[in-house]
Amino acid sequence: MAQRTYATPSDYFDFLGDEIPDPFPEKKQLEAMLRRASIVIDGRLRLAVYNTDEDGYPTDADVSEALKDATCAQADWFENTDDLTGAESQQGVVKIGSVSLGGSGATGSASSTKSAADSRISPEAVEILRNAGLIGSAVNHW
Repeated sequence: MAQRTYATPSDYFDFLGDEIPDPFPEKKQLEAMLRRASIVIDGRLRLAVYNTDEDGYPTDADVSEALKDATCAQADWFENTDDLTGAESQQGVVKIGSVSLGGSGATGSASSTKSAADSRISPEAVEILRNAGLIGSAVNHW
């Protein structure tokens, strides 16, 4: 089965409240980013139960809308973090003299315990899926 893509470039710009640029030479790149965002969203839905058509797309309009919005939020996360794979979040703390980069906290010394997969997911996308009842709030999906 081919990878499902839950949002189009038009959906993405609607989600952001922007207009599609004209001309739009980056359309292919945005379509690829939305496909990758859909892969991340699918990964969070492994235990979700909802009705689908023969291609695996949700038949319920509310579920479809939630997957579209979560995909757009995920694509926006990719755009804002410039980290499609989560690899950059795994680099840890970098020290140059007295300056530390990449850690959390005031000293920059805390290490991240998130996996690359967990670092890829948009907090907004998780919230959208949780609010739609597609992932549980009692389970830590990070």
